[in-house]
Amino acid sequence: MSKKLFFFFTLFIIQTSYSQVGSFQKKMEEAVAFFDQAKTQDQTTVAFSKMEALYKMDPSQWLPAYYATLIKARMSIKKMGNPDMLADEALAWLTKTKALHNSDEVACIESFAYTAKMAVNPTFRWKSYEKRINNPLTFALGLNKNNPRIYTLQASLLYRMPGWFGGGCKSSLPLAQKAKLIFDAQKNDFTVMPHWGRPIINEIMNGCPVSE
Repeated sequence: MSKKLFFFFTLFIIQTSYSQVGSFQKKMEEAVAFFDQAKTQDQTTVAFSKMEALYKMDPSQWLPAYYATLIKARMSIKKMGNPDMLADEALAWLTKTKALHNSDEVACIESFAYTAKMAVNPTFRWKSYEKRINNPLTFALGLNKNNPRIYTLQASLLYRMPGWFGGGCKSSLPLAQKAKLIFDAQKNDFTVMPHWGRPIINEIMNGCPVSE
């Protein structure tokens, strides 16, 4: 191969690579924007399909697997199908995510996925899943104490926990307020990075008068 031919061949490879990266980024932005607006079961199912397709497009990228985990866990908690099966699917996607990335965000989604599995039958599963839910949040806190999703998940768990078990507004509201302060300090610019949690905090704060 001549030097000139080699040069053009290399240039073609580089341009193709940049094009693929750009295409992936654009599709990722579209998928996250769609997920942010998804409300119904059908919309949420489409949001998952988009993330699954992006994972297959580039299995080295962690965000599609991360969002796939998040979506399946959310579908389980909202009972958009068989909760137990959906929670298992969330945990399967969690395994893929953890193989690609290790961060406070992944630790949060690990806690959320196990919360979904526990929530199928909290009375009988809490003792089995308590450490799997709480330990990742402790780990995440050690990595980044300014991640609002840590406090969001802690607050949500306590909000739904019976008062006699240490739950309720008295326990959850301070954590929700802390998460809100962090959210409020962040820019609202669109990003494909994890940014979920505000609606959960709003629900808790609306359900827990500050006077309590």
